[in-house]
Amino acid sequence: MPSFIQTDTYTIRQYETDANGRLAAPALMNWMQESANRNAIDYGIGISDLARLGLGWVLARLRLRIHRAPGYGETVRLMTYPTTIEKYFIYRAFRLLADDGTLLAEADSTWLVFDTKRRTMVTLPPFIRSLELPTGLIPSERLPMKPAFPALHTAPETSQRERTVEWFDADHNQHTNNVSYVRWLIEAVPADMLKTEQLIELDLCFRAESRWQDLLRLLVAVAPDGSLVHRVEHTDGREVLLARSVWQE
Repeated sequence: MPSFIQTDTYTIRQYETDANGRLAAPALMNWMQESANRNAIDYGIGISDLARLGLGWVLARLRLRIHRAPGYGETVRLMTYPTTIEKYFIYRAFRLLADDGTLLAEADSTWLVFDTKRRTMVTLPPFIRSLELPTGLIPSERLPMKPAFPALHTAPETSQRERTVEWFDADHNQHTNNVSYVRWLIEAVPADMLKTEQLIELDLCFRAESRWQDLLRLLVAVAPDGSLVHRVEHTDGREVLLARSVWQE
């Protein structure tokens, strides 16, 4: 099977921008998911292909770096391609480019396959592990599955709120969509930071799933280095997501 690199062109619409008129991180995450699935379809491993086998894709890790957030009306290109396949994980890169080829944002990600009935991780099927990958491209960084994020308890103040997983937060795998988590994390950022600073890095580590009507607790704190540390958990304390975000004026 030939290798494929997905390139999609997007013109930023007003509803895809934040209050400052820049491309919103959740909109970019939606584009990334859409482009990744289009690329996977070309390989015969799209959402529907796996669903027929009782399987689904799960995002385990993602690190997004934003060099410049484009604004309303700009046309950009999003490239994505798989870079490495192991026994349990497949790694995927994303690159967001301006019209002139300037790198606007980049992300590295780690994906796994799970059994949709047992809700457990499985070994990547042979038809995935045998894929031919693009060559001559920068490989994705293999992000650690246990990242060294600052602990919430080391921060002087920790704020928290609760959130119920609503119907439109759920995806085809019947669990909470990755983009919903990103939106919730950003909404929990202190107001003065949202007004005056721009997100330049977001690092996500998914630990467990949540599903429709689950009640979750969102915690956020300023770490000693000035970054924000985030935790999403079930109300009984079970971790769902750990994250770190970096903001800049």
